[in-house]
Amino acid sequence: MYAVRDGYWSQGTSSGPKLSQVALLRRPLDLKADIYTPCGDGSGRRPLLLMMHGGSFLFGNREEAGQAAWCRYFASLGYVAVSIDYRLGFWPSKHGLLQAEADALDDADSALAYLLRREDLRIDPDRVFAAGTSAGAILALGLAYGLYGAHPPKGSQPRLGPEFRIRAVGDFWGYVRDLSILEHARVPILAFQSEQDPVIPFDRGYPLRAPAFSPEVYGTRATCTRAAELGIPCALHPCPEKRHRLHLDKEGRLTPRYYEIRDAMAAFFAETMEIRA
Repeated sequence: MYAVRDGYWSQGTSSGPKLSQVALLRRPLDLKADIYTPCGDGSGRRPLLLMMHGGSFLFGNREEAGQAAWCRYFASLGYVAVSIDYRLGFWPSKHGLLQAEADALDDADSALAYLLRREDLRIDPDRVFAAGTSAGAILALGLAYGLYGAHPPKGSQPRLGPEFRIRAVGDFWGYVRDLSILEHARVPILAFQSEQDPVIPFDRGYPLRAPAFSPEVYGTRATCTRAAELGIPCALHPCPEKRHRLHLDKEGRLTPRYYEIRDAMAAFFAETMEIRA
């Protein structure tokens, strides 16, 4: 457990939260993390990969098959790889979704601070990577360009101080709400998304094509286009599948795209470590 926070729930299934949770009553939640560590790697400092699941800030959990498989693989490469739960649930409104995103981002920051305090994990604070799918990708971008950009959101209190930076981001079918945040940092981005994503716009638009629940957002193509204009490395991989979730099939099994993303992420993160060594 990395933190206790008041919220609605921290784990959900694709069929929805339990009936006892539908009333949306906030209560103390134990927020947990699954930590995967390398074996026999000596006494040196290790890179950290923080993985965050998707689920529209309503569903999902840290034990999702794709997150767990990515974490096991990166631990085999010498990383401390961590999959976290975070607060889920919101009232169906624009404000509700924005608050859910802010709460989840605060949880991700809490997890980072907790992990970097753990001396037994021997994490190198200069080699911290963040990645996620859908909602988790929104959080990864929010850490890199929001909380730990040059201008954190008004009222936020990043726990790791103004000098801390995320090394690189894995943005797997996520979005940013304001392209100007890309001016606040220079964090390389690896991005995958379907060009026909039915949930999050590939370029710009409304999540779920529902303007009632969210202002316009910017998907991976818009994000990477603006990043390129600013000279920020952004490797975009457009995909032809007509679905949102690319790494798992309908039964929750790993897809060939999962392995493509895994290998691209390993190579991209390794390259950023070489460039800044």
